[in-house]
Amino acid sequence: MLNINFKNLSTATYILFIAYLSVFLFCIFTESIYSPDTYSYLRAMPYRQMGYVIFLKIFTIVFGSYFDIAVVFTHTVFSLFAVNYFFKKVTSIFNLNSIYKLILILILLFPFFPPLYIANNICSEGLGYGLYLLFVAIGLDILFNNKRENLIYYLIIYLVLVFIRSQFIFSTLIFAGVYFLIYRKSILNRKHLINIIAFCCIIIVASLTERTYHKLKDGFFKPTPLGFISASTAPIYVSDRTDYSLIDQREYREILQISYDTLAKKDLLLKLNETPKEHYRFFHENLPKICNQTVLEQAVKYFSSKSPPIGFTEKQVLSYPFFEAEAACKVYTTVLIKDNFKKWIQLYYTNITYGFYAPIIFYFVVLIFLYSLIKTVLTYQKKYAILFLLSSLILSNALFIAFASHSIMRYLFYNYALLFLLLINTLKLLKRE
Repeated sequence: MLNINFKNLSTATYILFIAYLSVFLFCIFTESIYSPDTYSYLRAMPYRQMGYVIFLKIFTIVFGSYFDIAVVFTHTVFSLFAVNYFFKKVTSIFNLNSIYKLILILILLFPFFPPLYIANNICSEGLGYGLYLLFVAIGLDILFNNKRENLIYYLIIYLVLVFIRSQFIFSTLIFAGVYFLIYRKSILNRKHLINIIAFCCIIIVASLTERTYHKLKDGFFKPTPLGFISASTAPIYVSDRTDYSLIDQREYREILQISYDTLAKKDLLLKLNETPKEHYRFFHENLPKICNQTVLEQAVKYFSSKSPPIGFTEKQVLSYPFFEAEAACKVYTTVLIKDNFKKWIQLYYTNITYGFYAPIIFYFVVLIFLYSLIKTVLTYQKKYAILFLLSSLILSNALFIAFASHSIMRYLFYNYALLFLLLINTLKLLKRE
């Protein structure tokens, strides 16, 4: 029988309990939020990640018309568990004082409330946030508490995280890099080699699993058709009317021409008489109209109007336009970036700095990244390795999101706690030196 002696609980534990209970009650008594993304997950569209599609499918089968209540409950409980695990692990590793702990827990609980509502919004962030916190916390435990036996949990969490939010697919390479720097002198040791291989090759497992899912569901052994559809939006936005002539494939060339003409009619292209900030602001506010409602829509419409290849099954006929749209947009991304590199890189840079709210924060993270990298490479010290890990995770997510989409809070709030930890560890380092 569970026997809890509340008299022995510390004040900090009481505060945490009240905070978690308050968040839980807020989420449970706030209605579920259905966004456009929700319906695409429910319909298991080809361009949606497999993890959350399967999650919602299970819940709709088990709970029927009440699935949304069950989803919100699961989002809330799981995310709070992950917040607590991350909080406990980080405060121990970084030896945080009471003030820092208070600020950290406030940052960690912020996504449950407006404007994000991660637990109530029936979207992948409801699981992705908790999974990312567990992923980072277990990774920190392996690297800095020598808990190498937790590697199997790290790998499992990583796979589920990537199946939910693919933006973190390369994050494991950062942990692999830090692990290498820590054990570089004995890296040829069998156990370290196995761990390094596991850190790196889990990406291949994730990719093969994702492709297998699409083969079973959609009939094609291909990755989820969304990455380049989204990434091509910025190159198309800054392109010129005649750039379609650079595309060799006739069908791709026709789609780009149609997309460009449609964007021109909607007045959704870059205006040369504006500043870089104005260019990005317009792009930021209109990305769904440019990407989902024009580029993707026109490409899918084009391929849907064509006769499907002979021998295609019904599911291949339905999903074929999305995979072809992805292939076309992959060509657009590379060709148009090359031809309009100056305009694209300016937009990309503004996209990145916008996500940090102020360029000086971005410069700070880059400076810490470079400084800690040099220090860690020259001679390993835990304090520098921590700075390198945190800054790398922050930058990798920010750079990936800016390349693939636009820097909105929904994609970048994962960085907030890490940014705070980077700041306080930098302050501690400055005080010591």
